[in-house]
Amino acid sequence: MLNRRMFIRQLALGLACGGRVAAQSGRVGDGQVLQTRLTVIVQVPGPDAPPVRLTPADMTLYDAGTEQVIESVEPDLSPATFVFLADNSATLPVEVSDVEQLARSLIRELFTGDRLMLVGYAKEPEILCELTNDAAQLVAGAKLFRKRSVPRLYDALLAVTEDVFRPATTVSKRVIVLLSDGYDEGSQTTFERALAALQSADVVLYAWQVPDRTYGAPRPRRLGPKPVEALARLTEETGGRLFRLDEPQAAAILTDEVRRRWFTARYVPQPTVALARRLLLVASDPQLTLRTKKSQVIYR
Repeated sequence: MLNRRMFIRQLALGLACGGRVAAQSGRVGDGQVLQTRLTVIVQVPGPDAPPVRLTPADMTLYDAGTEQVIESVEPDLSPATFVFLADNSATLPVEVSDVEQLARSLIRELFTGDRLMLVGYAKEPEILCELTNDAAQLVAGAKLFRKRSVPRLYDALLAVTEDVFRPATTVSKRVIVLLSDGYDEGSQTTFERALAALQSADVVLYAWQVPDRTYGAPRPRRLGPKPVEALARLTEETGGRLFRLDEPQAAAILTDEVRRRWFTARYVPQPTVALARRLLLVASDPQLTLRTKKSQVIYR
């Protein structure tokens, strides 16, 4: 098991850092507003769908309630950094062998240049395979998932966001693939803080949805949303997507989206003092499904 400090130390070997091309928050120093980049994902029925072209005319963007002028939209064909984050808690209604098979399905679908880290979490996150594109290492790591203790989902999400993705300043495609029912027990991190960290670091969260072990039982508001709602919000509000455990080609659909249907839109937002600005992206064509995060969070 890893505490937060050990988790950070182990990650130092797997990360490459450098200068990032564009500002994410859209704000720097003395109130000066910079061009903001926004990830836009085109959702298609399956990985065999034809390529998609996207231009500023294909969408309307509202930031903090104000329509924005989108200056450019370009496909991002760069490799991705993935973290497969799996609930390892004792009461998760999924067998360890099934967790391994889901990890292996993701490993098989990685594109050239993509890197993947395997992390299991219960009370603490545990790195099972460092960030790599070596399939043999990843397959070996997938055999190490094990059930124990209780799921501190929000703590695990914050640790991965801050210690894997926040320092990786040259990586534009940042993806967590979560295996969970959305249940959290005992995290020090709140749901809202975990979500804000994901959004401010431009991490897109996909999830394989496990049946809710609580069966929708009432939950005190201070503990965060019910599991099903938590999982829906984490995916929808980061621009990600939910998959059923038995959904055909889920891993192929996911990796195809990240590699071939991932665009970068750039615009200069209107100045605002808000630390979290709600975003609304509307496709001009009703047949076109576009996704992006729901808030532009200024990280401080």
